[in-house]
Amino acid sequence: MKASEPELIQCAPGFEAPRTNLRELIIRFTGIAIISVVSIFVDSAYAHSEAGLLKAFIVSFIRTALIWNGSMLIIQYAIGRYSMFRETFKLIAFQVATLSAFVFLVELTEIYVVETYLKIPLDRASKTTLIIGSLLITFMISSIYASTAFFIQWKENLLRTQALEKANLEARYDSLRNQVNPHFLFNSLNTLLMLVNDNPVASRYVESISEIMRYMVQSSEKDAVLLRDELKIARDYIFIQQSRFGDKLKVEFDVPENFYHYAIPPLALQMLLENAIKHNVVSKEDPLTVKVFVHENQFVVVENSIKAKLDKEPSTGVGLENIRNRYLHLTGKTIQVKLENGKFIVMLPLFEKSI
Repeated sequence: MKASEPELIQCAPGFEAPRTNLRELIIRFTGIAIISVVSIFVDSAYAHSEAGLLKAFIVSFIRTALIWNGSMLIIQYAIGRYSMFRETFKLIAFQVATLSAFVFLVELTEIYVVETYLKIPLDRASKTTLIIGSLLITFMISSIYASTAFFIQWKENLLRTQALEKANLEARYDSLRNQVNPHFLFNSLNTLLMLVNDNPVASRYVESISEIMRYMVQSSEKDAVLLRDELKIARDYIFIQQSRFGDKLKVEFDVPENFYHYAIPPLALQMLLENAIKHNVVSKEDPLTVKVFVHENQFVVVENSIKAKLDKEPSTGVGLENIRNRYLHLTGKTIQVKLENGKFIVMLPLFEKSI
């Protein structure tokens, strides 16, 4: 598997809200204005206003604008926090609870303004009417934005699935085209292992190659593997590389065992380690330092020092993109890639194997 050249990938939630344009602003302003005018004549709270239609319209307009824009922001936040397809109940429950609380606070403020600014005394029935009317407005607006978000994300998921299916077919074709009989290869490695049995370093080297190749065959049809297994293969890969580079390559694994039950896409760690070695100088004067650790109990991180090679090796440019696409397909999440303080950092979200 070839690693890609380092590239920056922006972190984003599963759903990105559509950008506000002039047409959307006009529609929003017009809708707020219409609802505000209708409310003056429908809500009993404004029926006997002595403050005049202009002041009543201003109060109604501010109330409607707060509810409209606040509801939109709450919905966008909820969709970014919960997966629309995997956490539907949590998403709906969060929206209903948050929107209801938000509307109640806005209405308490409106009732206070109506009674003190417009000088309209409100009985219990009028207050209830205001709250119910605002709730109806809120859930009408919410249904519009939620429906729009649903269809946007459904379309994105459909396009992403089609792209992944195409990539998988191409990968399987390449695998078949370049396939070597694994049984013959493993038997050859076992024979080589017996020949170098008296040399512990050589034996370990052959065993590591054999384990990596066996792991690649076994995980080729899997979408996710346990972090425990991925770390074992990553250590075997580093042993092979350190046999070549010696002290010029320094790798530190700091992943507690209580994270071993989490999962990541297969060979993601090996790809990132290969990426670091491929694109950086590894020498006595400039040793390459790599750290693999857990961050905020949510990510397994691969961090390496940067000393770019002058004669860069050819890159396919698909390594990080491959990992990112697999994460989007499996979890709806994405990887984070950063350049900080002379370090190249890739953060892989951890997830449960059941996903």
